[in-house]
Amino acid sequence: MNTPETKYYIGIDGGGTKTKFLVGRLVEGYDRNGTEASGLEVIGEYTAGGCHYMQIGFDGLEELMRKGIEAVCENAGIGTDEVAFVYAGFAGYGDVVSDQPMIDEAMNKALGDIPFAMGNDSENALEGALSGHPGINIIAGTGSIGSGRNASGDFLRCGGWHFALGGDEGSAYWIAWNLLKEYSRQSDGRDEKTLLYEAVNRALNLKTDDEMVTRVVNEWHLDRTRIAGLAPVVSQLYEEGDPYAIEILNGCAKELADLAIVLHDKLDFGDGSLVPVSGTGGVFKIGPAVTEPFDRILREHGMEYVKPAHTPDVGALMLAVKHGQA
Repeated sequence: MNTPETKYYIGIDGGGTKTKFLVGRLVEGYDRNGTEASGLEVIGEYTAGGCHYMQIGFDGLEELMRKGIEAVCENAGIGTDEVAFVYAGFAGYGDVVSDQPMIDEAMNKALGDIPFAMGNDSENALEGALSGHPGINIIAGTGSIGSGRNASGDFLRCGGWHFALGGDEGSAYWIAWNLLKEYSRQSDGRDEKTLLYEAVNRALNLKTDDEMVTRVVNEWHLDRTRIAGLAPVVSQLYEEGDPYAIEILNGCAKELADLAIVLHDKLDFGDGSLVPVSGTGGVFKIGPAVTEPFDRILREHGMEYVKPAHTPDVGALMLAVKHGQA
């Protein structure tokens, strides 16, 4: 039963494809340092579309945040005036320093008097994946980025460079981009045609090979999310033994492991034991085709792959409590 003293917190995990809102409250036994989520009760949730400001603009971000806060509070059966603190982790936050004041302004307009803090979505992903403990997390969804925090609280990010600059290595976009690149090589005859060639024809409903450019460039306008949606084609081809799909997913694992290696080498993790590296995002849901070579490379560098303890939205809720009780 709620009391007048009950405090409600909202965590927001904002990605390029979807934005997840959670409302939670503390229950007896919660670790006030925020290192465990077991004492957090989620009482409401809401999912909206992607919130990357480079895709929807600052006005779009403001509208999405305002509607999302209202919707998740309604689903939780509370008023927005009962929210003690909000934490939002955004894809792209901090990448362009000059854009941060506009993001701050959009959030101020959307949240009004509700206190809040923001960070890059890599921070709440790390918090949730390792329950606030030291280690590394790699996000590989539509895009990719790595983050790590050691026992001293030192925090670093790696990767996350704009996809137009060749960044987001190992992401769903990167996988799909390599798929289309290989299709063009097989269409030309630079590589021998494999199952991949016909799979792309089916996925894009192509009547002629050069329609691929029309579809992706002219019709999709190089939309990153739509291109990333082709990544499951590679997963299926991997299961069917296509050599280029195997090569792409092995390359994906190496690119993601490279992010972890840099973070491991730059952060002092101390005692020499294997440093836990978790992975969040749809690419890791591909399964052993990615996680096994990923773990193999990590172990060569003093790390090991671990499944995430909690999802990034729960990590955002944990950070809302941490900041709200600071």
